Amino acid sequence: MQHFTEQAWADFVRGIGESQTKATIESHLARGCSHCRATSDVWNRVQTAVANEKTYTPPDSAVRMVKLEFSSNLPEPASVLATLLFDTLGQPLPAGIRSGAAVTRQLVYGAEGLTVDLRLDTQTHSGKIGVVGQVLDQRHPRVSPSGVSIALWTQKGQPFMQVSPNEAGEFQLEVDARDDLRLLIDVAGRKTIRIPLAGLGLSSVSG
Repeated sequence: MQHFTEQAWADFVRGIGESQTKATIESHLARGCSHCRATSDVWNRVQTAVANEKTYTPPDSAVRMVKLEFSSNLPEPASVLATLLFDTLGQPLPAGIRSGAAVTRQLVYGAEGLTVDLRLDTQTHSGKIGVVGQVLDQRHPRVSPSGVSIALWTQKGQPFMQVSPNEAGEFQLEVDARDDLRLLIDVAGRKTIRIPLAGLGLSSVSG
């Protein structure tokens, strides 16, 4: 009685392999071989299980949150300090204005071939800070790199919050006004960028 190798069965249920081998297996099954019919059923179940495996994969957002929960006892990832390229506080006031208290601060950082644009909005009544940002590739200024993950860590090395930017590289955070946070921006294939938020006046609105 003719039977077939595991490789032949694997190719058969996936619809690949030599057409002659496929025709031989189909003909053999049609002649009523119970042993090969049982084997075929097993391989078909394996193929179905493999095809459905991706439906059991949890969403990326859930994976990130779980990793964040279990990383509380892990050291902060190795990172490089971003360079401050622009700060609205360093710009002169318009003519005729002697002083002012800005509620929005714009900052631009650069590192690892990336540009990070941040806008900090103070929310005086709630004691919170709104952080709106965008991560862009310096080589293609209008394009956001792929595989970007953004996290807030405390100065003591504890994960605080994690978000993912949209396709344009834009992200948004809202945190309690505190001066012990640092922004870590991780991009696939590049070193993690560190932007200290200490000294940016984040605690000044809490009172």
